Amino acid sequence: MNSATTSWKECFERLAPRLVLYARQITGSLEDAEDVVQMAFVRWWRRYPDGDESQVPLLYAAVRTIALDLRRGDQRRQNREQNAVEDAPVFFDTVLEDKERGAFVEEAMRELPPMQKEVVTLKIWGGLTFAEIANMLGESINTITSRYRYALAAMQKRLAHMREDLLSPPVTALPAYSKTEPEMLS
Repeated sequence: MNSATTSWKECFERLAPRLVLYARQITGSLEDAEDVVQMAFVRWWRRYPDGDESQVPLLYAAVRTIALDLRRGDQRRQNREQNAVEDAPVFFDTVLEDKERGAFVEEAMRELPPMQKEVVTLKIWGGLTFAEIANMLGESINTITSRYRYALAAMQKRLAHMREDLLSPPVTALPAYSKTEPEMLS
């Protein structure tokens, strides 16, 4: 294996997990997100065969474009299928407490406006700076930081019940004591 192949492999291994998380926020599916990242890397590799990592924001932009195209196609397909077939019932699995908390966080993310969700995903999971995000989305840094701040505030408000649950002591059933009951001394 030559050094260019090794550098690409290392680059992919380093960047792919963050890119998959970002793409998953757009596509809603891990499998689709993995496909999107693979397609984006192929495009990036064709344009930058030397693996120029200074162009990573362009890789994120490619992931975003491909994921949005995929999501639009999926939405059109789903609309056609929904007209033909009724939705199937949703079944839920029993989940552990950690998975439940993760589901609450995912739900809070889904409720964010799309632009706020995108900024949070790029900042936290993508590891991009506000400047890189602003450049990628064609927005000012002030706009990006505001979206980030508003998103975190909304998620904090939405997840406040989790904090209360974590800080509250467990409720235990104790028998009530009343002075009017006779003592059990024999």
